[in-house]
Amino acid sequence: MSETLAKEVAPLGIGVTVVAPGAFRTDFRGPASIRQSATRVDDYADMATKSREATQGGHGKQAGDPMRGARAIITAVEAERPPVHLLIGGDALDQLRGKLDEFRRETDAWEKVTRNTDYQSGDTA
Repeated sequence: MSETLAKEVAPLGIGVTVVAPGAFRTDFRGPASIRQSATRVDDYADMATKSREATQGGHGKQAGDPMRGARAIITAVEAERPPVHLLIGGDALDQLRGKLDEFRRETDAWEKVTRNTDYQSGDTA
């Protein structure tokens, strides 16, 4: 949606930038900002416990510097051609590159099925 919006408003001199931050050393993962439900779902307990422990264990150890992140956003906003997508933090970049690799592998694996949905000469349906 943001990419479409960026294209629609560009002729008006309006830019759109989606900021995708990695983990920054703020209180976002701190005890004061995390609220946990008292309800536990047994089938999800292992995954939820691992997620909670990783979140709580990483608090105060995040690689991102909030001041540097803020400066990166300002740099993008003030640029002649700001990006539509701005990743801030090396972890955000690494995660995106991993996701792109995964997406390419899956897309390549399903290419035949994808291409077989195009009209072909001789089709009657």
